Parts: sequence; structure tokens; C-alpha cells
Amino acid sequence: MKLLFLVRHGKSQWGDPTLDDHERPLNNRGLKNIPKMIHRLNGWQQGPQLIVTSSALRAAQTAYLFAQGLECAPKLESNPKVYTESAFELMDIIHESSDVVDRLMLVGHNPAITMLAQMFGFKGDNIPTCGVAVFGFEVDCWQAIAEEQGTLFYYDYPKRPRPDSTSKDIG
Repeated sequence: MKLLFLVRHGKSQWGDPTLDDHERPLNNRGLKNIPKMIHRLNGWQQGPQLIVTSSALRAAQTAYLFAQGLECAPKLESNPKVYTESAFELMDIIHESSDVVDRLMLVGHNPAITMLAQMFGFKGDNIPTCGVAVFGFEVDCWQAIAEEQGTLFYYDYPKRPRPDSTSKDIG
């Protein structure tokens, strides 16, 4: 089985119009939400072995903080191809991934992250900033992953209502 973690980068700053989109950093809310999401994800079954992030600053910051905070101690790689609006380009990255890795996290941008999740059966219209969706695939190699064959095992985002603030149930 392969597990694919899709993460939309944390909330970014828009205050400096001179910054190129690629260079926009996380804002305070983005920096605050990431540890919350890491804590929740650490309470789930298994974390990723590898995080592949967009080269954009806000995504790279998000991925770095996840890599540092997740108990599973994933490796971190930057791939400029993840800086895309195309779910199909993300699918190409997944298909090119090493089959040695069974649990892969992509940290990227909308609309690509949401569109890819929808291709795998996600019913929502948007994955919010710092949102995490985990899909399982009954395959042995990433190349075999196709649209709509995933099972959504986990979905969470910073503003998601919690049934009980002390609960460990994050599925």
C-alpha cells in the first residue's frame, strides 16, 4: 500500500507587493497553524517517509517545519515542478517517485493540491491553507496510481471544528 499526503502550504504574507509570488513567506497565522497540524498528524497512524515540496518560499517553510516536527523524521526534498497550478503535473511527480518510499508527502499550492485530491475522490471544494489530506492506494508502485482509486484516510485543517479539544481522534 502507498500513502500519499497532500499538504497545502501555510497562510502566506501578501503585504509586500514588490515580492515575486515565489518569494512570499508564511505569515504569523501560517507559522502558528503548522505546529497545530503537526501535533494532530503525529497523533495519526503513520507519517511520511519523504516530503517533496515546492521551491516557493512559503511551501518550503511549511515543508521544513513539518519535517522538523513530525515524529517519523521524514527526509525533505525540494522540487521546482511542485510549484504548479496543474494537478496533472503533480501526478507526474508522484508517478516518478521511488517505490522504496511507501509514504510520500507533497507540499504545494492551490488549485493543484485541491484538484489532485478531487481526482482521488475528495468531495470538498477546497483544501484550506495548511490542510492535510491522506490517501491510501492498494498498489505496490507509484506509477500504478490512477485517478479516483484512492481512499481518503485522513483530512484535517487548522480551523476544522474539533468534537472534543482533548480528543486524539483526528481521522
